[in-house]
Amino acid sequence: MQNKDLDIDARVKNAVFGLPLLKPDEQNRCLGTFYERIELKITFSEAMRYDWTVILEKVIKKKRNYQLLFNGRLDMDVLGQYIRLANRCAKPFAIKNSQHYHQDAESAAIILCADYALNREEIDIMKRYPQY
Repeated sequence: MQNKDLDIDARVKNAVFGLPLLKPDEQNRCLGTFYERIELKITFSEAMRYDWTVILEKVIKKKRNYQLLFNGRLDMDVLGQYIRLANRCAKPFAIKNSQHYHQDAESAAIILCADYALNREEIDIMKRYPQY
């Protein structure tokens, strides 16, 4: 009987508060995905200073199962060029709007990720492609 009460209590908590997230802080920093799934990350400051579409297109064409995640607070002009890239390369994308996603200069604005763990040592685009 006690297990049944615990099960009902857990269901009520899930109904009221939603399902608990695995690593919620990490998901908030990474636009809803996990760090180990990220191929490249572009921060707000990097997105506003440079056009990374050429680099992203080269990386996207190497693998078939990537998707792009965009922070919804990114400037619409900048966001538009990356959406056009995703459409041109026929890659799925999502614009993520959440009050929990960070928006400072070093927060993730654009993320190229897979649906499985990639475990890249370096995901920052500026560090992986410093010549650009």
